[in-house]
Amino acid sequence: MTKRYKVFSLGLMIAILAGCASVGPGSVSRDRFDYNTALTESWKRQILLNIVKMRYIDPVQFVDVGQIVSGYTLETGISVVGSATLSNFDTTSIGPTVSGKYTDRPTITYVPLTGNAFIKSLLTPLSPENMMFAIQSGVPADMILKLGASSINGLRNESADIAGYSPAEQKFLRVIEIIRNLQASSAIRMKTVKSKDSQASITISFWLKGAPSEISLQVRELCDLLGLDPGADQYRLVYGIAPENNLDIAIQSFPLMHLLSFLAARVEVPEKDISEGRASPGVREAMGNTGGKGRFAVKCSDSKPQDAFVSIEYRNRWFWVDDRDLESKRVISFIMLVFTLVDTGKQESLPQITIPAQ
Repeated sequence: MTKRYKVFSLGLMIAILAGCASVGPGSVSRDRFDYNTALTESWKRQILLNIVKMRYIDPVQFVDVGQIVSGYTLETGISVVGSATLSNFDTTSIGPTVSGKYTDRPTITYVPLTGNAFIKSLLTPLSPENMMFAIQSGVPADMILKLGASSINGLRNESADIAGYSPAEQKFLRVIEIIRNLQASSAIRMKTVKSKDSQASITISFWLKGAPSEISLQVRELCDLLGLDPGADQYRLVYGIAPENNLDIAIQSFPLMHLLSFLAARVEVPEKDISEGRASPGVREAMGNTGGKGRFAVKCSDSKPQDAFVSIEYRNRWFWVDDRDLESKRVISFIMLVFTLVDTGKQESLPQITIPAQ
């Protein structure tokens, strides 16, 4: 190997080390998806944990991830030791020494839901406007209304919580079935209207002019079930038990806490825990069956499940949702959506816990 080649190789090594000094751009494609996956998984487990805790009358607590600050440091160094004379540079004695140090110190801030944030997230009924906008954006209408609506124009939804079970009115079930069909046919329109005093209201209209006969028949049946004027062009969306007139669609919604209680009643728990008073009776005990296929279900086992969409260990047992149970998976995803719908956009500064994850 010639002296010139050795000197060139040494220079190339220095250039490569200098070019690798920035780790920021490369971290985006990795960290963005890693944190996304980790946050999603933790939210799924936190939701399931609180559902199970409610069955055992344990306090509900949610902890949000307030902020993630990930900092990277890459330090590189190289030193060259060699010998030289006035007449000659001896490359055979060159001894490069390379050193490097990589540091990753993310800081994650956890914010427990307390005070005003807890009230707005868990105790405030869902907004009918947000529910209908979610329907218009493609979220299945039957799932949203079954889980989020207590009543529509006085027609009562089922109620299943730790206190007992009340079945839904058949007319209510037919209403949400029709709304789901109209949603699938893009036959529902929503519009925000501002009055002279700048108050905004939401109006709902249905596709009638030029619509296929099956759509027109379902719209007329829906108007009959809800007591609406079939000749009206649009209807006002309001919150309440009953409408003021035949131009209103009144939706009374559940708060998220009630929804969690509704789902807790469907958690599978050992009969021993119920007989000993450790867990409250649920839907299966009240109805005398499992609630039927297509219902939200949380299974219980003594060992960790191998094919779970989400699982948590609680009271020395494993509670989990089967990865093949599409209905239950949709419900968990819907609850995550609800937290977004009720988010006020303002986080309380205290209390919070900051942990340097090194």
